Amino acid sequence: MKTCRTCFCSQSLFAALLYLIVAFPQSARSEAPPYRPPKNAEEAVERIEELGGAVRLLKRGSTDFEVDFRFASGELNDEHLKYVAALKNVAVLRLKRTSITDAGLAHVADVSTLRRLDLEETAVTDTGLKHLARLAKLQWLNLYDTGVSDAGLPHLKGLSNLTRLFVGETKVTEAGVRELKKATPKVRVVPDRAEARRRAKLVVEVAKKLLAEAEKQFADADREFKELDPRKDELKKKEDAAKKHFDEAKAKADELGKKKDEVAKKHEAAEKAAAEARKLSEAKPDDENLKKQAVESQSAADEAGKQSDEAKKQNEDSQKQFDTARTEFDAAKALHGRANGAKKKQELAQRILDASRMRLADTQRKLTALSE
Repeated sequence: MKTCRTCFCSQSLFAALLYLIVAFPQSARSEAPPYRPPKNAEEAVERIEELGGAVRLLKRGSTDFEVDFRFASGELNDEHLKYVAALKNVAVLRLKRTSITDAGLAHVADVSTLRRLDLEETAVTDTGLKHLARLAKLQWLNLYDTGVSDAGLPHLKGLSNLTRLFVGETKVTEAGVRELKKATPKVRVVPDRAEARRRAKLVVEVAKKLLAEAEKQFADADREFKELDPRKDELKKKEDAAKKHFDEAKAKADELGKKKDEVAKKHEAAEKAAAEARKLSEAKPDDENLKKQAVESQSAADEAGKQSDEAKKQNEDSQKQFDTARTEFDAAKALHGRANGAKKKQELAQRILDASRMRLADTQRKLTALSE
């Protein structure tokens, strides 16, 4: 294939084709041309486009292609799928709502690079699935609303890379899914009723725990509302009284704190004066006047020390009273705040409780539906 044909068709051409199919369904679904063996890959692409299909790169810079027949002619037949087998690096094939049958899957099986295959709402049955066993790279397979059943699933057991399988609206049962998953444990089947039921049971258990917690929270909130809401005025008065006591204690503590600092400074100055007088007296031991001044200075310093100790004690006592008043005020304020918010707290707890009950009922309904 030439580089210039990388995407095989421009976005505008594809958009125009899609418009024609939607706007003029009768002309778009006219009788499709018969299969004609292509000489090369480019000719195969041209034939696919003639049928209303599209070939495009999966993404820019990729060498893998996607072939999309979802908007192809209603007369697309199994033999037309040979065009796909003539291409290289086809990773995705979309055949949703086309008229292909089991016979067409024999040609699809020749596309060894295929990783995703969409067969939704086609006439494919268990017989056709045997051809898919050759697609060793297949990772994703959509069999939604096809004719497959448990009988066809064993053909998929050898697909070790298969990770996603869609079997909704088919005759596939839980037993069939269980057997397939034993052979290919990596595959995730959608829907998988057994797995969905297991998950639903876990969700129900979580919903029960959440409901129990919501019931407890509501009981606590309801009890607090009934206890505190009628006392809001009383608690407001207690808060105001505690605030007044707190302010008074704070003012007294501040005042005694300043007094302590002032007395401490006086004591420091008296000690300094006593030390100076003692120094002078020691320098002149025969001077009785200096000796007397030293004794008097030391006496004054001792008295200042007593006053300082008393001021410290008074300050410590006032600080304790202040701390007690602050604790009482904080408690009264918090209790009054709880009383003011009790109604909203109860209403919120009620909403959470109602939602928890609805969640449990919903999860139980889903579990019951999966168990039927």
